Order: sequence, then C-alpha cells, then structure tokens
Amino acid sequence: MRRLLILTAFSLLLQTAWGATRPIERIRVAKGPHFSTLSADGRHLFVTSFADSEIQVIDTELNRLVKSFYGGYEPIGIAASPAGDKLFVTNLSPGLVKAIDARTFEILDDIKVGGRPSNIVVSPTGLEAFVTNFGRGRIGRVDFIDTTTHRILGELEIGVRPLAATVSPLGDQLYVICSGSNDLYAIDVNRRAVIATIPVGMAPDGIAITPDGLTLYVANSGTDDVSVIDLLDLREIRRVRVGSKPFSMTLDGEGRLWVVETGDRAVSVYSRDFKRLHQFQARRKPIDVTLSRNNRIAYVTDELDNRLLVFEVP
Repeated sequence: MRRLLILTAFSLLLQTAWGATRPIERIRVAKGPHFSTLSADGRHLFVTSFADSEIQVIDTELNRLVKSFYGGYEPIGIAASPAGDKLFVTNLSPGLVKAIDARTFEILDDIKVGGRPSNIVVSPTGLEAFVTNFGRGRIGRVDFIDTTTHRILGELEIGVRPLAATVSPLGDQLYVICSGSNDLYAIDVNRRAVIATIPVGMAPDGIAITPDGLTLYVANSGTDDVSVIDLLDLREIRRVRVGSKPFSMTLDGEGRLWVVETGDRAVSVYSRDFKRLHQFQARRKPIDVTLSRNNRIAYVTDELDNRLLVFEVP
C-alpha cells in the first residue's frame, strides 16, 4: 500500500512538471523572430528576425547566439538545402528570395518572385524550392525555383493567402494551405498543376506530413483545431480540438505532433490519438518550433519576447 502511494505521488509530480515545463535557455535574438531551420548537420539553427532584417545563427551544442547577418528586408520564411550549402530566405515586402551561402553567409543571388513571398520549402532532392506567395491581389500562388541556377521555373495560382507548405517524402507532391480561403491544395510537382482542393478549418496556418507520406495535419487557428488529411484519398477524415490559435507544427521521430498554440502561449505535444502528453510554456507569442536531430531539444521562437526558447524534451 505504501509503495502504491509513493508511486502515485511520483506520477502526480511528473504530470505537474510536464504540464508547466519551462525553458532551460532564453536566448535573446533580434526583433521579431519568426521561422527557423536546422543546418544539414544539425549543429546550427538559423532564425529569421523579421523586424530587424537579420538571420540569427545559434550554436545548438552551446545553445548560444554566435552570429547575425543580413537576411534582406523583412525576412520571414527560411529553408536549408539538404546538402547544407545554401539557405533560402523569403523577403516579404520586396518580393524577393535570397539565396545565401550557408557557410560564409554571403548573399549569392536575389531571386525576384514578386508579390509577397511568405514561406519556402525545399524538395527532398534539393533540386527545387517552393515559395508560398500572398501575391499583390486577392489570389495567391506558388513559385517554383531551381536551387542550382536560382531561375524561376514556373508559378501556379492557388487560394487566398498561402502561408505554409510541405513536400511529400518522394518530392512528387506539394501541399499548400491557404489561410484566407480555408483550404488545402495538393499539387503535382512535375506537372505544376493542382490535383485536389480540400476544405479544412478556418484560418489554416500550420502544416506537417508523416514520414510515410500517408497523413497530413493542418493547424486551423480560426477554429482551434487540427484537420487530419488522408493523402491516399485526398480528403479530411477528422478534425480534432487542440489549444487556442494553433499556428505552426512539426512531427518528431515517434510520430508525436508538436503544435504551437499561440493563444495559450505554449507548445503542446500530442500522441497519435491526440492525447496531450506535454506542454511547454512560452512567454508572449510563440511562432515556430524546430526539433534537434535527436528530438531531445525543442527550439521555439517567441516573436514579441524577442527570444529563442530552448526546451529539454522529457
């Protein structure tokens, strides 16, 4: 009986600790940190600072800011090439994508995409980059970029305010969410054509795909839920309630879904059946979460606190 009471008390203690996990480091960065990406070897994290037009370089072994460099005016989205030689950064107002040497941090090229490029992803092959672009009118689009020549290969009109995208593991399909028209676009990369438009919740802002390429998750900040998409049938199969104003998302190696819940100023971790396992507390306005290569550290950008929060994963 005594052993049972001790185990129960220990279990309650763990639940309390996991329920209010605080950061082990709060790294001060330039103003308006938004999105982040790891270097190919995982030794550095690159963070866009929108208000100060800088990219912050974080040493992931020391958990320390080691360098800042110019990322163009209003840098917001960022992606690294799989080979680790280049970074691609979207500049919102100028309508540019900066191609940057990932070792020297020199700007290699200004790629004029026009409109208002919000985010960028690189294909698993590293040969092509895809830019979500708000456009200048009501209709948004996707720009296709050759990552070697930095040439624009084409563009495709889609819904209103495309904010985020992800690529299938084979690199043959691109999935884009449009926060202004409340839908998900499935795009054939080779044909640069829309193959399906799937309604989701209100104001979809975040997207994540499982490693097997069979399931997609969409964070709907307007309805405080996550749409679960079957990618074989290209349809929404369920919608699950989460925290307030879910924004960006990622998946870890165990299939757990990490959701930045901006309205709750927190990042929650959900099991595959959407049980909340842990919660990590931010301070003001968390925007993005990136996991270390071994999934032991979580990095969270806090836009209004001008910090990068570093959490140990239980």
